[in-house]
Amino acid sequence: MAHIKPFCAVRPNHSIAMEFCSKTVALYEKNELETTLKNQPNSFLQIIKSNIKSPKKTASKERYTKVKKQYHKFKNEGLLIKDDQEGFYVLEININHQTFTGIVAAASVEDYKKGYIRKHEDTIESKETIFKNYLKSTRFNTEPVLLTYKNQTSISDVVHNIKKQPATINLEISDLETQKLWHVTNKKEIEIIREGFENIDALYIADGHHRSASSALLSEDEPNAKEAQFFMAFLIPEDGLIIQEYNRVVTDLNGLSTGGFLKKIEENFKIEQLKSFESSKNLEGFCMYLDGQFYSLSLQKGFEKPHSPLHELDAYIFQEKILKPILGIKNVRTDERLVYTHKRDQMQWIKKHIDNGTYAIGFGLNLVQIHQLKAIADAQLVMPPKSTYIYPKLRSGITIYEF
Repeated sequence: MAHIKPFCAVRPNHSIAMEFCSKTVALYEKNELETTLKNQPNSFLQIIKSNIKSPKKTASKERYTKVKKQYHKFKNEGLLIKDDQEGFYVLEININHQTFTGIVAAASVEDYKKGYIRKHEDTIESKETIFKNYLKSTRFNTEPVLLTYKNQTSISDVVHNIKKQPATINLEISDLETQKLWHVTNKKEIEIIREGFENIDALYIADGHHRSASSALLSEDEPNAKEAQFFMAFLIPEDGLIIQEYNRVVTDLNGLSTGGFLKKIEENFKIEQLKSFESSKNLEGFCMYLDGQFYSLSLQKGFEKPHSPLHELDAYIFQEKILKPILGIKNVRTDERLVYTHKRDQMQWIKKHIDNGTYAIGFGLNLVQIHQLKAIADAQLVMPPKSTYIYPKLRSGITIYEF
């Protein structure tokens, strides 16, 4: 049973909304980030500028205080306005000819603690604490945690009807991106949405594991702070997600020759030469590019372990059978010899950068299916780092949750 609640969001006024709502900082190229900070005085990035510009030079508490001060400056100038009626928010994102629709709501920290909100990734304790301290100082969420759920007809029907009404705000961000928001204050519609989620056994974190964990830590610090027992979430049915694969490149063969490396691979894998990456797409195994040649790798039958959902994942098989024992990369989070890539046409990108000597070897993994993600979360297991790249990527500041 999932518990969500409506809330009064803080939102940018219509005059600055398109400028204010920003991408996650990590999605900006360096020059784009600098240009935005220079030329867009009403961007949300201006609020968190102290965190961007000098994260190591300034003490955390001082940076967070500056963020909070800048946030309230925007509010005092009327650039940010708090809705006077509680509600849910239906958000439609159209980007690169793809449409994503979900509900922005306050999700329960207690559900997270009890396992009704389930995770598939490990979090790093130090990052949890940093984010918790940030939340404790600033007192707001600006980017929702992305949660997914099994489709419910009652929810999809009411969302469909809400979208027939005029949008509260329509953001034409670019030729390839528009976002529409409906503030849902009708009591009947609110109740249908709330009851619909109460009939759902579990929600699954698609993106935002550290944000969820840090909110849980904050709730333990402040058990009597009612609003701190919730965090802002974007809830989207599982068939509305797009999951892309994360591929890998490695800088060297750990001292092995090409022949020596292939010989070690053959101990666990069936190897087949391919004419191109395209010819590997319908095979069971994953793709490898080495020394000008594409290969398909499929785990030999004697090495399969079907009892755990982890053993269905290319990322796990690759990590346990190749990355650690053969390439000698034990810490898959920090070893600088390993690089993750999710670029478009990424196998072509991988081929180019291996051919020019930047990397020695590349691997094209099959994408994770939603049923695999859920099975791993249900079993309280965790995927290897960067197993999935999930859309939609949410902007900060379209709705803000205060606590």
